[in-house]
Amino acid sequence: MAAAPPLHRPEPAGFTAPVRAGDVLHLWQKPRDPAAASRVTLRDAGGGAVALDGPPSDDFQMTTHVVAATGPLAVAWDAEDTAVSVAYAYDPATVLDEGVRLLWTVPPAAPETTRFRLHLAPPFGWMNDPNGMITDAGRTHAFYQHYPNALRWDTMHWGHAVSANLVDWTHLPVFLRPRPALLADPAAQGGAFSGSAIPLPGGGLRIFHTDREDSREPLEWQMTATSPDLLAAGPSAMLIDDHPPLPGFGDDLRDPYVFMGPDGLWKMVLAGKDDTAALILLYETDDPDAAAGWRFVGPLHREPLSRSVPAECPCVLPLDGAGAGLHVLIFGLIGHHGLVLGRRNPSFALVGRFDGRGFEEIARRELDFVGDCYAFQGFVHDGRPVGMAWAANWADVRRTEDFPSAMTFVRRLVWQDGALLMPPAEAVTALRVAPLAATLHHGVGLPGGLAEIAFDTRAPFRLTLVHADGVLVLVHDGASLELLDDRSRRGRPVPNRAETGPLSDIRVFVDVGLVEIYADGGRWCGTYRLDSDAPVTAVRLDADAASITNAEIWQLRPQHGAPRREGTAWPSSN
Repeated sequence: MAAAPPLHRPEPAGFTAPVRAGDVLHLWQKPRDPAAASRVTLRDAGGGAVALDGPPSDDFQMTTHVVAATGPLAVAWDAEDTAVSVAYAYDPATVLDEGVRLLWTVPPAAPETTRFRLHLAPPFGWMNDPNGMITDAGRTHAFYQHYPNALRWDTMHWGHAVSANLVDWTHLPVFLRPRPALLADPAAQGGAFSGSAIPLPGGGLRIFHTDREDSREPLEWQMTATSPDLLAAGPSAMLIDDHPPLPGFGDDLRDPYVFMGPDGLWKMVLAGKDDTAALILLYETDDPDAAAGWRFVGPLHREPLSRSVPAECPCVLPLDGAGAGLHVLIFGLIGHHGLVLGRRNPSFALVGRFDGRGFEEIARRELDFVGDCYAFQGFVHDGRPVGMAWAANWADVRRTEDFPSAMTFVRRLVWQDGALLMPPAEAVTALRVAPLAATLHHGVGLPGGLAEIAFDTRAPFRLTLVHADGVLVLVHDGASLELLDDRSRRGRPVPNRAETGPLSDIRVFVDVGLVEIYADGGRWCGTYRLDSDAPVTAVRLDADAASITNAEIWQLRPQHGAPRREGTAWPSSN
């Protein structure tokens, strides 16, 4: 009998990358067989070899290694037994300034390098809701919902970036990971969902987040953890594991936003629904550390709907200036297709009087007349209320398709003449490189597809953005403002329009893959995600020349947060 041919095993997969002694390596690995273990081998410049063993798991789990020698680090694994998705390194002493150095990613997790040059986008993997927005020691920390291993939604982690000026973002290590049991069990679905952060008295942060597990009752618990170094969250402890005693309350109770109330007590708002309305629920505690003792106060706001869907991502902020003494309550409605204003998953800001127990609404606005602006999270920066949102809409997400996305610019919240304005933070002017010496009426080319366009207007106009796939046109007819897209876009059932009346000024920011529109100083905001790698190449303004004044167009530079790649991949079947 002829001998059986030897079993073929693929060559080890891997990469090499320069590292420094003392660097921390984070690497995501998983076994090909969820019941087995995974193994990755490291060989440093000094010749030392270390094995990183991962647990049996259905998903990638992070392993950590402290580098012993400066020089090339060789990372290898057997592609038949182990898969690796992402690896980065950082120096703990300088990471807040230098960020992480991306060593390697698989193609499904690779960052989109052509889009979102002006905006905060993840260095790898998926992004959605901003979480834990807070300024500490002159740096603003933006956490966000994150799945590191693909450009698709999956078991949620918290990503992390930091900025000294609100426009240039430095990417930090993944901050919060879900419970290992959720990653290990193929049947378990959930993760570390959205939340907020407050400062610790002695330095560092306390975070609050929702832990979700779809097979559990209730599905969602509210958790807290601390981070003394602002780089990683410690173990999470449960705060709230039951539903409020309200008739007809649904399964959803999520997205804790914690803030100091006017009565000196820590407050928490959570989002959910009952049979007839989306709900914002208020909790409070006497604990000065906000670490325990949370009790249900009652519904803070009911949003009656013809079909019950939950609220999401609530936040409450005190206004300043002319709005001193008022608060703004912001929330989104998920699964809300056309029930209010014809919008998909709209978000609202309600201005009113909040005494620590109840909220009296006096005015409201829709956050965005286009709709790619969701999960807005507000925070106080240098004594002023500001915030940021996810620049996308869940109606466009398909679980089977990659979905690169970004955040909006940081926006101010200004109460003026009985209306809430949301202009971009003044810091966006730091992106200006030079004015483009051309006339908008004749058409202007956009080098690199990055620009800021601004003008004052007293009459109708058409602003045309030329794109490889067609054109976008911002139209004002004297009564309404509308963004028209002649390119095909799945899932847009209604026009992107606001009934504005006459307008006074327009400001448009053009990025690759994203356009932001601000009218009347931010009284009207429009955010539009273009699902394309191609830039806008030119812009033209059609209007009565006498009605347009102070027209400017600026070339913009990319923000400084693009990920740095330092690894070299080996041939691999991974």
